[in-house]
Amino acid sequence: MILKFYTEGCSPCKAVSSILDDLGVVYNEIDIGKAMDSAIEHRVMSVPTLLNTETGERLVGFRSNAAVEAWVDDNYS
Repeated sequence: MILKFYTEGCSPCKAVSSILDDLGVVYNEIDIGKAMDSAIEHRVMSVPTLLNTETGERLVGFRSNAAVEAWVDDNYS
């Protein structure tokens, strides 16, 4: 499962969502402002953060479309 950690009003977070949506990725969003316990549990230090819960692989911070696509190719089935 892919988790996307974000905050309200975070423009990079919205951009990452747009890329994931364009790629057809199914993911769960967690607003760390409303679910701080989950962010702490998953050791999220900044947003946006993508986490593959099965492998532990993460992508932290805003990245280019190509970088997000490459991460998805490696971490999403």
